[in-house]
Amino acid sequence: MKNAKTIIFYFLIGFSILEIPVFVFGIINTMVSLKYETENPTDCISLITGQDLCLTIQILKALIVVCIVTIVLLLVFRKRILNTN
Repeated sequence: MKNAKTIIFYFLIGFSILEIPVFVFGIINTMVSLKYETENPTDCISLITGQDLCLTIQILKALIVVCIVTIVLLLVFRKRILNTN
């Protein structure tokens, strides 16, 4: 049976990799909403939901960066994390 650290390590890498396309899709979806739910191209507040769509896009971009940083850090410190000693 694999070590719990190994299972968590690979789960975090896999989850981070799978979430990046989800967040990209969220950005694209929000940009479509931004186009059709606002009056002017510079507006950020949806006329339908009242949601700040620009804030949503910024949060999704930040989440993509967090996923990438998580993947990089896990790979850089892989030996230290998975050390079974």
